[in-house]
Amino acid sequence: MLTVYGVAPSEIVSGGSTLVQFPPLSGRAVGGVIPVDCQVSVLKLADSALGSTASWPWKPVDRGYVISSRNVQSSLLKNHLRQVRHLQDSSGCNRIWPWFDPRYLKLALNTLAGQELVKLFGPVESFGFADESGVEVFQLRSGLVHVTQVRR
Repeated sequence: MLTVYGVAPSEIVSGGSTLVQFPPLSGRAVGGVIPVDCQVSVLKLADSALGSTASWPWKPVDRGYVISSRNVQSSLLKNHLRQVRHLQDSSGCNRIWPWFDPRYLKLALNTLAGQELVKLFGPVESFGFADESGVEVFQLRSGLVHVTQVRR
């Protein structure tokens, strides 16, 4: 069974069944504008949320994203998202990054490869991002990211 969850900054979420809220780790900003972290809500959404932004309980819709998983315990998904909050830099140090921001997650999905990409997906079957015409869905198949457009 496919289950869809939403991930967005808690301050812009207007409703939904909250699975977990991740508090900020540092509250720091980079360049004074881009938050490295903030309080993030993970919500259980209707299955149709992977195909339409109409039921996404945050506005603007491009400030969050959806993930889908199949037959995964919610505790496993929560633990995976806890790990995703940190990335290792080239010197092997763990760094906090804005994992809740769709722009940065899409950048990671488009640039990571091999084991790094497999680790980022973990139990997640797909990531969905709002675009002008619907939802852009990223899936990992045979070690490569495949992107499909789901029209409204």
